[in-house]
Amino acid sequence: MNTFIITTLLTASMFLHNESATVTSEVKQAIERSVSNPQFSLPLETNEKGLVRVQLKVDENGKIQILDANYSHPELNSFLIKQLALIKVDKEAANEVFFYEFRFEKH
Repeated sequence: MNTFIITTLLTASMFLHNESATVTSEVKQAIERSVSNPQFSLPLETNEKGLVRVQLKVDENGKIQILDANYSHPELNSFLIKQLALIKVDKEAANEVFFYEFRFEKH
């Protein structure tokens, strides 16, 4: 059984640029839907935990671009990069920078 825990940090850009909370919520929901795929088999041992922190930006086409990532497992980072590249969100979020922390745990 895989357990996936996502912890999201509020975007600093929302406060700095007075952007709508709705845009932030949409991006957050799109990310959570994309990476919480129950068919995904975590590349971790049983009872092992993993962490990936990303700084990302929405481009003018509504696609998510990874600006920076710190991770405990390269496989988890690769999974997130692939999943996030598939997401398309409202262009209103363009040029916003978001910070997310993803925590994984396999049971």
